[in-house]
Amino acid sequence: MDTQILKYKTYIQNIQGEEQALLIEKAWNLFIGQQEIQVDKKEYVLGVLDILADELNTFSASLISAVFACGVEQLPEKKLIIENFSEAIWRIVEGSYKIKSLNTEKAISQPDYHRQLLLSVSNDMRAVLIQLAAQVYRLRHITQIEDVKEQNQLLNLIEAVYIPISHRLGFYKLKSEMEDIVLEYREPEFYFSIKQKLIASEKEREEIVNFFLKPVKEELDKHKLNYQVKSRVKSINSIYLKMKKQEIPLEQVFDLWAIRIILQSERKMEKADCWHTYSVVTNIYKPDLSRLRDWITIPKSSGYESLHATVQTADKRYVEVQIRTTRMDDEAENGMAAHWKYKGGKGGGGIDHWLSLIRKAIQEEGVSSGTFDLKSANTFSNEIFVFTPQGDLKKLSGGATVLDFAFNIHSDIGSHCSNAMVNGKIVPIKHILKNGDQVQIITTKNQKPSIDWLKFVVSNRTKIKIRKALDEERLLEIKRGKEILERRFKNWKMELNQSVIDRLVEHYKFKQIHDLYLNVSLEKIDPLDLKKILLQEVEVVENKGLLSVEENVLTEEKLDDQLDKSSQDILSVDQMDHINYKFAKCCNPIPGDRIFGFVTVTKGITIHRNSCKNAANMKERYHYRIIPAQWKVQNQKLNFKTTVIIKGRDDVGLLNKVTQVISNDLRINMMSSSFQSGGGIFSGQIKVFVHNVEHLDLLIEKLNRIPSVEQVYRKD
Repeated sequence: MDTQILKYKTYIQNIQGEEQALLIEKAWNLFIGQQEIQVDKKEYVLGVLDILADELNTFSASLISAVFACGVEQLPEKKLIIENFSEAIWRIVEGSYKIKSLNTEKAISQPDYHRQLLLSVSNDMRAVLIQLAAQVYRLRHITQIEDVKEQNQLLNLIEAVYIPISHRLGFYKLKSEMEDIVLEYREPEFYFSIKQKLIASEKEREEIVNFFLKPVKEELDKHKLNYQVKSRVKSINSIYLKMKKQEIPLEQVFDLWAIRIILQSERKMEKADCWHTYSVVTNIYKPDLSRLRDWITIPKSSGYESLHATVQTADKRYVEVQIRTTRMDDEAENGMAAHWKYKGGKGGGGIDHWLSLIRKAIQEEGVSSGTFDLKSANTFSNEIFVFTPQGDLKKLSGGATVLDFAFNIHSDIGSHCSNAMVNGKIVPIKHILKNGDQVQIITTKNQKPSIDWLKFVVSNRTKIKIRKALDEERLLEIKRGKEILERRFKNWKMELNQSVIDRLVEHYKFKQIHDLYLNVSLEKIDPLDLKKILLQEVEVVENKGLLSVEENVLTEEKLDDQLDKSSQDILSVDQMDHINYKFAKCCNPIPGDRIFGFVTVTKGITIHRNSCKNAANMKERYHYRIIPAQWKVQNQKLNFKTTVIIKGRDDVGLLNKVTQVISNDLRINMMSSSFQSGGGIFSGQIKVFVHNVEHLDLLIEKLNRIPSVEQVYRKD
């Protein structure tokens, strides 16, 4: 038996018992017996197992799975793993292979997506730990990778995915080591410059630390506090980031190193002992209160607890002192402080929550009989990540289809999507995608959005885009239908006016004119049928001796030319206030007139007098567009336009008398006037502004009193 395997066997036996310990030996023998193992492959597997056991503190399930996940190139047979071990071991091995097979070439440009994808495809949390250990081993032996491109891809993967995961799982030492190695390759000049300066100043730092701590220790001993002291230098990467952020040289990084005082304290006395120690330190050295960080009273969102104080020595040197208890230090160092809270609130899950469970489970796995199990990240995530043909990642909702993916890329691609190539196979647009799928959309020019698409897509955003595409397609069809009708009517030498269109809409019982155009475009209505309907209608009119439609019905275009905008909210239309309307110029209604509203197609609501010359025709042919209207009581006097007809004998000075009554006596504003005379008779038309019907009647009465005026009346 290999000495190394004996080490793992003893390690597991001490924690989980003899039964679990025998399984790692069995896994190793199966691995060796499967194929001729090269020395470097064997060293690689043992190296990964070392990291898992010594640095990640994992147990039998992870170690057994790592033998197969890292030792063999192809995914082992499921039957082999289950018969010799368990379903749980199979899930870990399969999950590890899924992670290995991901395309991570563009991880550095989409780090968040790649991290979440990796966590989502893993069947078991321990698969993530195995791959973390594998990548750490590769990074430590990066010099053995001869291909520069492969080296760079590894550095990108470590930087984008595994460093953040290590941080969230609480493997801070591992994280710092990976950051330093990445910096060594990315910025070698900075790295070695900082490293050399730290080495050169090491002896000086030790002297400073000892000199600083001497009075502190003496005072802590006097207060009979149970403590230990550690000093540490920041990682090279941390120093580099601070220098870069603050644009300062190494010599000006005042918290280059820190002193940690760790107290043996009962849980109920932890805060009191930490603050007691703080008072001891700050009685000796002057504190910088602006840099006091109290994460004991209110821990960080990650759960981190510590009291940080920055003090100044007699020689003006700043020193950071971290004060915490043994429990706090263990949690901060070993990762229990990495209890990342998910943003979703109560009942939240998601990747961050899953990460917190991973770290907790790592420490609890050894307590049980080795049958520990935890659901994969898919349980906690409502998202999936799929690749484009170019290797870019797209984040979609769980259960997303090919069509969701197509619209995620571009609305035009979605609208013309006919099917797709997923992992090399043709699939329909309804096909549900899984994490890690590579999708290539296939489009055709003839494909158009369908309302049925809304039944199977899952993203609300996709549904909105489909509805918009359907609306746009409908508008195109409407436009096309209108053009068809205009062209046909022109060929038939028939006029296609609003009156004709309204008659056709009414004939087919459509709600809108657009429905007519749409049905023509979709070939549900033959334009020849429309021509027959119109010709039959004209024939009926002629046979009954009715008036010609073209000559006697005021078309809506003509009505629109006669409209005048209202300037005040003086009407209640259809029992509603603040409705937009216009006064019809054909009858110029004024307060006191009996009126009605007429709904036009393009100009809104028009107000007509009941006695308007067009009222009868509108009510007969467009009765469904007539709405009630009435005047409101007005506290202020408003002006309304109307026209008065005057007739009489042509006497000298008659015009002057008429204008005097209008302007001087009644102070009514005149817009215009026109008079004609001949044969001793005159007739005139005056456009004036009056307040209401009573005002108009008074005007007519006054004008009738003028000698030579024989007839005065309001123009219809």
